[in-house]
Amino acid sequence: MRRIFIAVALGVMVMPATGVAELYRYIDNRGVTVLDSRVPPEYISNGYEVLDAQGRVREVIPASPTQAELEAMRRARTEQERQRVADSTLLRLYSDVRDLDRAHARQVAQIDNQIVTAENELEVLQAQREDLQRRAADQERAGRPVEARILESLADLDKESDRLRRLIELKREEITDVDRGFAAQRERLSQLTH
Repeated sequence: MRRIFIAVALGVMVMPATGVAELYRYIDNRGVTVLDSRVPPEYISNGYEVLDAQGRVREVIPASPTQAELEAMRRARTEQERQRVADSTLLRLYSDVRDLDRAHARQVAQIDNQIVTAENELEVLQAQREDLQRRAADQERAGRPVEARILESLADLDKESDRLRRLIELKREEITDVDRGFAAQRERLSQLTH
């Protein structure tokens, strides 16, 4: 059988001319490009090239992804899946942008109603507070100490008023969040339906 000799960086290799001869080109830990009949296991994860008998690249085996790259791919797949589910839900809920705009208006109206209800309750509490203050002032003008029950009621009214004011502020912030969320959904729905 006829043999062809090919010089290799680390020595000489003998390959049959009639068979499919393969060489592997890889970079070792010193940064030297090596041609060999096999790739040592410690270099496989760095990637290598498969060469034919004429020295042409037949296949490129890429380096294995690093742990950070694997994690980035996993996050990207997770984000793509999350986006797919979100898009599917958006299309199931709204047939077009007008449907979404109506839902947005309904949600804002509900929050506005909660704000109006809280503001009305505040007005009622303010009227009760003024009545209790009048009674407390009457007792003081008459030279009597203010009844403990009136002072407790005033403190309770103040706590409830503070709670309602915080609620109103939170509901106003909620409207801002709802507007922002619906704006993003509107933009995405426009992309999906056009």
